[in-house]
Amino acid sequence: MGLYEGIKDVAKIVQKADNVELYRQLIDLSAQALDMQATINKLTEENSELKKRQDLEERIVRHQELYLTLKDDENNIFYCSHCWDSDRKLIQTHKYHGEYFCPHCKVNGIYDKAENDKYDRYPIY
Repeated sequence: MGLYEGIKDVAKIVQKADNVELYRQLIDLSAQALDMQATINKLTEENSELKKRQDLEERIVRHQELYLTLKDDENNIFYCSHCWDSDRKLIQTHKYHGEYFCPHCKVNGIYDKAENDKYDRYPIY
């Protein structure tokens, strides 16, 4: 039996007893109990989100350049460290000929100088 069903059952008994003051107190207590249940649900959700964020933070690998990768990521995707540090968002960067570029905050840099030196080109961004 859930909280709501229990309250309904008690309310029926109090109604039969024909005690108006007791019935009012039961209604007040019911409202408080439902508010507490809503608070518990909200805190449970926040706790779950914090655990997810903590798990993600433990997977982050910082590099000397301004990008991040995630442990156990077979694709070795680069994420912008600036976006993570400021907004806690993993924004995937674009990689091109040894350079990376964040489409969100415009941070860029070279992650592979030898690869970058092979190309004498104008920037693509």
